[in-house]
Amino acid sequence: MDFLKPLLTIRTANELFPAFVFFVVNLGWGLMAATGAVMIATLIAVASGVFIERRLPVLALVTLVLVLSLGSASLLLNNEVFIKIRPTIGDCLFAGALAAGLLFRPSLLERALGASVQLTAHGWRVVTMSWIAFALSLAVLNEVAWRTLDTDSWVAVRTALAPLTIVGYVLITRFLAPRYWDDSADEAEAVAGHGKG
Repeated sequence: MDFLKPLLTIRTANELFPAFVFFVVNLGWGLMAATGAVMIATLIAVASGVFIERRLPVLALVTLVLVLSLGSASLLLNNEVFIKIRPTIGDCLFAGALAAGLLFRPSLLERALGASVQLTAHGWRVVTMSWIAFALSLAVLNEVAWRTLDTDSWVAVRTALAPLTIVGYVLITRFLAPRYWDDSADEAEAVAGHGKG
């Protein structure tokens, strides 16, 4: 079950790049400057992601649209609330997409991870529901954080959560996958590989 690649990959670094830029620029120049910087950084991250993977991931595109639209609203209206609710909206949309993906066969998550994770149909439902619960928990956490913390503390929390979120999804999958692993898929692969040899 060697499906977990190292966390420090080019793709992961690319996903964390906007959060790092947001944190650093906020420290030096404040939230509005950081908002403009994260808009540019997200555009760069999505463009480099397309270059690396040779495809346009839907999730990255949705994130880009959210960052650009809510970031622009924050800058134009000089209101930091718009950029602060971006993670809440993003996590809720992600949870909604995963939930809608359960209506399809294979599910949205299975399409994304199916090449490296072989689970039973029930296993995919359990993992997907766990991802949904985690995404909604992150949305609630963001709502509590931006409403109760000062701006610099909220930015620090968001920056710390960026890598922890990736780790969280990996750990959920790592914990649940062995319980629902589809051994028949492994056997079919072994038979197919033996037949080629």
